[in-house]
Amino acid sequence: MRPRSLSPLFLALILAAPAAGQVRIVGRVVDDLTESPLGQAQVSLLARDGSLLSRTETGEDGAFEFEVQRASAVRIQARRLSYRANTTPLLYFDGRKFFQVEVRLDPDAILLAPLEVIAWSELPENALHAGFTQRLATGLGTYITREDVEKRNPMFVTDLLRDVPGLVVTGSGTGSRPVVQVARSLGSNCATQIYVDGFLMNRRILGRRGMPPADFRIDDAVIPASVEGIEIYRGLGTIPPEFLNPDAECGVIAIWTRRGGRQ
Repeated sequence: MRPRSLSPLFLALILAAPAAGQVRIVGRVVDDLTESPLGQAQVSLLARDGSLLSRTETGEDGAFEFEVQRASAVRIQARRLSYRANTTPLLYFDGRKFFQVEVRLDPDAILLAPLEVIAWSELPENALHAGFTQRLATGLGTYITREDVEKRNPMFVTDLLRDVPGLVVTGSGTGSRPVVQVARSLGSNCATQIYVDGFLMNRRILGRRGMPPADFRIDDAVIPASVEGIEIYRGLGTIPPEFLNPDAECGVIAIWTRRGGRQ
């Protein structure tokens, strides 16, 4: 483990270099209430005037992907049976080569913010590797690398977090899964936001202020053998823009899996 004064976590995602003038858009469609990925959702790539450029269907993991050429801006529209269709605002490329987006669908037909941009990079290759390396150099957080994981050979991912200063891991590795929180001075711990491969896993329930983040157990979703790297940020002043949002006051843990780093 390599503690730094303050910093975020980043995982390795290897991206194929897009051809000149080509933009890659990857993302997923999720249920806004349960955070579950939505398979068999129809995802359309629309031009500025609303005309259809391409169409695909999400897999069981809710993922989709488009390669865009000869366009300066597009919209993403997602539809699924029993959900309200959602269309993003225009995505302006402005020289960017990669977008990672999340489209949230509401089963109750409540008007939603149609798009959450998780990350983008102008780097055509190894974009997430480069981001992790850059953040590691800032010394703003605590980082756990693949080398650290192999050296410690833990049974659970939360075992890697127990020795991180400022984190409180409650529960044990058997029976009920542990919960990770940021320690606060007055004895009231604070629920930490958890990202896996760039996707927020414990968004506040219904997106309402004042409500606790949805329950999420790291050990139910990720095993140590799949971890490529982890970033931990304990305060708003250290959280990178990629993970900063109004509900991040209790810190951020970003886990990057080895699967997420492969095509």
